[in-house]
Amino acid sequence: MNSLRRFALFCSWAIAAALIAGQFGAFHPAADSFSHLRLHLVVLALPFLLLLLITRSWINGFLLAIVITVSIGSLGQLFGGTALAHAEAGEDGRLRIISLNLNHNNADAGRVAAYIEEMRPDVVTLQEAAVESPRVTKRLKEAYPHQVICRYRGEVGIAVLSRTPFSGTGCMNDYRLAWATVSKDGKNTTVASLHLRWPYPLPQAEQIDALSGVWDQLDTPLVITGDFNAVPWSHAVQKVAAQSGTRVVPGLRRSFTWGDNWLGDLMALPIDHALISPTLKVGGAALGPHVSSDHLPLIVDIETGAL
Repeated sequence: MNSLRRFALFCSWAIAAALIAGQFGAFHPAADSFSHLRLHLVVLALPFLLLLLITRSWINGFLLAIVITVSIGSLGQLFGGTALAHAEAGEDGRLRIISLNLNHNNADAGRVAAYIEEMRPDVVTLQEAAVESPRVTKRLKEAYPHQVICRYRGEVGIAVLSRTPFSGTGCMNDYRLAWATVSKDGKNTTVASLHLRWPYPLPQAEQIDALSGVWDQLDTPLVITGDFNAVPWSHAVQKVAAQSGTRVVPGLRRSFTWGDNWLGDLMALPIDHALISPTLKVGGAALGPHVSSDHLPLIVDIETGAL
């Protein structure tokens, strides 16, 4: 029993330390990195909580229960999501946006293009899109003739594609950001495609700080979609929302799957998001299927009548 208790104590302290560290992302980006696994750590903590109770480690069990409760309470962005109401875009005047990190090693551009053409969104935002040999954007050129593609690393770029003409576009290549203002039912919306760097020790925090002066340059209402490389409850995502005057579209959408297999699905992380201006209303949000990328497509419907 003593060995089992020591094992339970060691594991529970390690999990609790990681959960607590993830709450202090505002003080240092290294702490925010722990927030990526908050949901996984909460699930992992539950059997150890039970083990502490079985071994009668009452005080440690009580403290771990507090940490678990606080951690669950900080996952508020998971709740309140709305499913997509329709399979087809445009049926009820909604602006449908599909966002996808293509993965620059993507081997099946035809599969991606076929899926997008089947879903028929109004706007497509892409991250890690090929620039020198634009396989996906070229295949979609007929259906989406209006395209802004910005290079940010070698042959890799970021893009916004639309069925209808743009009234304004922009690139911030160094910050991995592209945007375009589109019209739906006579209402203008600026749609941005963003690809944040990986978190600490990579310079994600510095990129977010550099973007703080960009958001005021974009017309509103604003929809920011893309691969944030950060979970919705992280300080990183919340800081982007605060600086851009937007809010995170709620719901648990585990979009980064580490591959199309059971282990990838088990360890999937919700790091692809849509952030919207307060004046916008979400008609629904969901993830699409695997289309040969390690990310799943993010589909968001915006009710244009709420603009």
